Amino acid sequence: MYSKKELLLIWLDSFEFMSGDVKQSLFFKLENEKDYKRFLLENKDAFYGVIKEEDYNAFISSAKKEYLDCLLSLYNKHGIKAVTIESEDYPEELKETDCPPLVLYAKGDLGLLKTEKFSIVGSRKSLPMSINTAKEFATSLSESFTLITGIAEGIDSAVLNETLSLGRKVISVIAGGFFNIYPKSNTSLFELVSIKGLALSENPPTVKPKPYFFPKRNRIIAGLGKGTLIVNGGEKSGVYSTAEYAGIYGKDIFAIPYGINIPSGIAPNRIIRDGGILTTSPEDILEFYGIEKNKKETPDFSEEEKEIIDCIKDQPKHVDLICEELKKEIFIIMPYITMLEIKGYIVKNGVNTYGIAKRTEK
Repeated sequence: MYSKKELLLIWLDSFEFMSGDVKQSLFFKLENEKDYKRFLLENKDAFYGVIKEEDYNAFISSAKKEYLDCLLSLYNKHGIKAVTIESEDYPEELKETDCPPLVLYAKGDLGLLKTEKFSIVGSRKSLPMSINTAKEFATSLSESFTLITGIAEGIDSAVLNETLSLGRKVISVIAGGFFNIYPKSNTSLFELVSIKGLALSENPPTVKPKPYFFPKRNRIIAGLGKGTLIVNGGEKSGVYSTAEYAGIYGKDIFAIPYGINIPSGIAPNRIIRDGGILTTSPEDILEFYGIEKNKKETPDFSEEEKEIIDCIKDQPKHVDLICEELKKEIFIIMPYITMLEIKGYIVKNGVNTYGIAKRTEK
């Protein structure tokens, strides 16, 4: 059951043509009124220059019980819960930000909003090396945190799939409404998250995503997490906005370092330069928060395998360069590279170029 204030917020939030500031202002004006429609008609002049006349007319005509009943019926039919800023389930972390969403649309386990959370973000276009790094961090950090990310291809998908495959908890924050998942190719992944984890959006289900929704959405990802990890990102990556919001909210910002010639490493390198915490393993984050983790058994590498791992640990290298640096012929090196690739410790990044797939302890 929703309270009267919650129902007022749900009604106001259903109008895409009104900004959040206008909705909030109307909420404060209407929360103690008994007849919303009468109040709006009596104060029509206040809307001039704020919303279009046709939008105002649509707004007035919707000020009735039938409209709200139709909204709630739609949400209930699709298992969507409207969590308003007046709701008990609304996350305290967002209330502490300067621009909290008035309503969060949720599908899944609302209990995850009360857990310890950590955000992981990165680029849609990611090298296999970065994808594997994201999976490695998700595997380790999901033991201690509910992970938060988006729903994009690349790093978001890697974090979601890896965490869900382990039977652990994850929250995906969507830019548009639930009926308009972007990209469409991740619709099935969204459905899986809504069953096994929690999907969130600040936009009503029917709203289509717009370009400016994505950086705006990132404030929720940053606001919910205890900290944020930047896995990768290029020159104009959206991870900058997530890191900026995290900084504004006083959150911890972690970033994975890259070699200077890797375009997708520009964003994390700059974030580290500007004060982000250089992070080379999940243990760096766990130790930062004082979380102890059982050490994994050390992999048993041959001397040749150790040499190859040491050679490419800082950045991916072409097999010819590996041979040159190790001063060995390619027919000697390739069997060990192949074995390391089969074991999952290195990954091919382009034509005959190899990088570390997951961290190793020697």
